[in-house]
Amino acid sequence: MARVFVVDDEPDMVDLLATILKSDGFQVETDTDGRSALARLLADPPDLVLLDLMMPDLDGMELLKLLRLDVKGADVPVLVVSARSGHQDQLGTLQLGANAYICKPFSPRELVRQVRQLLEISDADTSA
Repeated sequence: MARVFVVDDEPDMVDLLATILKSDGFQVETDTDGRSALARLLADPPDLVLLDLMMPDLDGMELLKLLRLDVKGADVPVLVVSARSGHQDQLGTLQLGANAYICKPFSPRELVRQVRQLLEISDADTSA
């Protein structure tokens, strides 16, 4: 069972994402604070991270940058889930190392499809 870590400062969104993922068989961990999430991600990297961009203190872009700078987080697949739908936001996160980007509101089916696809790619990369 793949372990997915959800980082979003909105508790309702965290609950929604966790419910969707758990109902599809994923093990889910969550955090609503960027700083504590980064520490947890680096201490025990998950199979995949779902990351919001707009968070107080340490936002998603900075968290992504710091995650990618650490050897433990460099290869963890990251799916950004954000209300920011602008092309520049999407391009910026992909340039920082995000693997995919999905805009809120999203289809639960599309979210799960993207998560599964990223996990398959990650599994193929590690077994090659």
